[in-house]
Amino acid sequence: MDKAAESAALNAEIVEMLYANNRRSLMAAIVVMAALLLTQLHLINSSILIIWSVIFLSAYGSRGYLTFKYYRDQRRTLHSMHWLQWFRFNTGFCGLAWGLAGILLFPEAAPANQAFLIFALVGVSGAGIIIYSVDSFTSNLFTGGIVVFMIPRFLTHGTSVSIALAVLFIVYVIYVSVAGNALAKSLRENISLRIASNLDNKKVHQLAYYDFLTELPNRRLLSDRLQQAFVRCARGQCHGAVLSLDLNNFKGLNDSMGHQAGDELLQQVAARLQQCLRKKDTIARMGGDEFIAVLDELGCDKAEAIRAAQVTAEKMMAVFSQPFQLQQSKYRTTPSIGICLFHSDDYSEEEVLRRADIAMYQAKKSDNLNSIQMYDELLHPAIEMRATLENDLAFALQGNQLLLYFQVQVDETHRPIGAEVLLRWQHPTLGMIPPDQFIPIAEETGEIVPIGHWVLQQACRQLKQWAEAPLTRTLTLSVNVSAVQFNQPDFVEIVSDTVLGSGCDPRLLQLELTESLMVRNVEEIIIKIQALKALGMTFSLDDFGTGQSSLSVLKRLPLDELKIDKSFIKDIQHNAYDSFIVETIINMAKNLGQTVIAEGVEMQQQQALLQTMGCRLFQGYLYSRPLPLAEFESSLHTGLVHSRSQQSRLAPEDKAKTKKRQKASPTAEF
Repeated sequence: MDKAAESAALNAEIVEMLYANNRRSLMAAIVVMAALLLTQLHLINSSILIIWSVIFLSAYGSRGYLTFKYYRDQRRTLHSMHWLQWFRFNTGFCGLAWGLAGILLFPEAAPANQAFLIFALVGVSGAGIIIYSVDSFTSNLFTGGIVVFMIPRFLTHGTSVSIALAVLFIVYVIYVSVAGNALAKSLRENISLRIASNLDNKKVHQLAYYDFLTELPNRRLLSDRLQQAFVRCARGQCHGAVLSLDLNNFKGLNDSMGHQAGDELLQQVAARLQQCLRKKDTIARMGGDEFIAVLDELGCDKAEAIRAAQVTAEKMMAVFSQPFQLQQSKYRTTPSIGICLFHSDDYSEEEVLRRADIAMYQAKKSDNLNSIQMYDELLHPAIEMRATLENDLAFALQGNQLLLYFQVQVDETHRPIGAEVLLRWQHPTLGMIPPDQFIPIAEETGEIVPIGHWVLQQACRQLKQWAEAPLTRTLTLSVNVSAVQFNQPDFVEIVSDTVLGSGCDPRLLQLELTESLMVRNVEEIIIKIQALKALGMTFSLDDFGTGQSSLSVLKRLPLDELKIDKSFIKDIQHNAYDSFIVETIINMAKNLGQTVIAEGVEMQQQQALLQTMGCRLFQGYLYSRPLPLAEFESSLHTGLVHSRSQQSRLAPEDKAKTKKRQKASPTAEF
């Protein structure tokens, strides 16, 4: 439990108790004052009575004003120590006023009136000790003021009876003070136990309904608030909205600056987002870097509600215009926001949140990173499909749904020299999923890392098996490596262990990299390539010509092969520009000491033209489609590759499949 919070709550409650008794003690003090004035009126000079009355009324008048100001303070629990200091000061003043009564109202010639004065002050002291017992310092100030001023007067000018009463008064004060301290201790312990119980209950409530990091409502409280919003909007026939906000590249921040910086960013984002909403709206953290806002009762007109939701989204977007201060450095980030309207309690919570999330995903996929997107029914099927694939892909590997296909690579005599390993996904209900649909998802979710490792393991195992047969023992296997996979810190170690553990010949394994990898941290890329080349592996730059790598970077990379992208091969016979680019790539590779392979070769005429330019290695539908392992090995034994290479054109069905492949992204060949 938070000891500071417990102490603050205890102080606040003690101060509240002290001020709560002020009204009753003030009335009692005025009654005693009036009684003293009446009994001593004919014995004490009127001017002295007036002086004491002024002092007394000043003390208790200031107490009344102090009590009034205390209860006007709406945040008095936060200012409890301030109000306690003022109360102590005033209590000392009141004790002084009563002590002066023992001096100024002391009748030397009237023992009976002396006794009455003593009894009056004894009663006031006892009452004060009990009332102020919760704060010993306050109690001592009050009784001390009475005793210090009163006792010397009685001891020096009182009768024997008065002196005896004064001594008894001292004994009484000591006794009551001791009893009061015991009472105060017991009272404080009870208050502390109750406060501790309340704080524990609050802590349990906080943990149950609020996010521990940002102190925003969590998913459970959001659900309750959303249900309430449904009911209110249904009752008022008006619209509400759910906004889903996600930070762009939050994972990159965690990877580069650490999770502590990520936590600091989330806390600052939460504080800024709260400023954008009305009191009746809710902003919650769903987990990670995702925030959900529920906007209640935006208006009965749908267009008006849409405008109101967009205005709020723009306010939320605007708070990201200023950088965040993280660990002695400034950091900028942008969000993507999706909006979904709701109108009545007919909507389900899950559906509204899902639609807002779909809209947010569309915003994130737009060209403008800091984008706001309304949910669109027309996009729903495509997003539904992606969500399904994203969810199912996490189980594809362990469910043995991933398959390897092999596409042959040949030399200019049509002799098979190797194959490229291509990944396919046999979905249990959706059938065969093309690589261009699931590979980008795998890269975004990180699933590409275990999948890529599995592909490498299977390729190495296959090379080991092929080494036993004369027909396949010299074949190489090209394995695509995703940029996400390559950038893993333990990439070199994993590849080395996998290759060496399989017992295959590393010289027959070629890793294909994409140009998108080359725009980042070239020195680190070179180190990793050289470490693996030391084991005998070779490296190919896949889909060359479509990326952003510069010649200055390319000449530094220890690559063994350039792979000309099929988009240049497609129209090489009819497009002089493509023909020029291909010839330039071939000549450049020769000057860099690298081999060249052309992929996407469909016709004999394309191969012939490539040969005249100096290209000696080929891959494409002219030679074979990507085939399952059994069919691939069968084609090698039956010479299907050679016979197919004699055809000048593909069959219509193969042409259709080729066009479909040409639409795939570079990593879709994984």
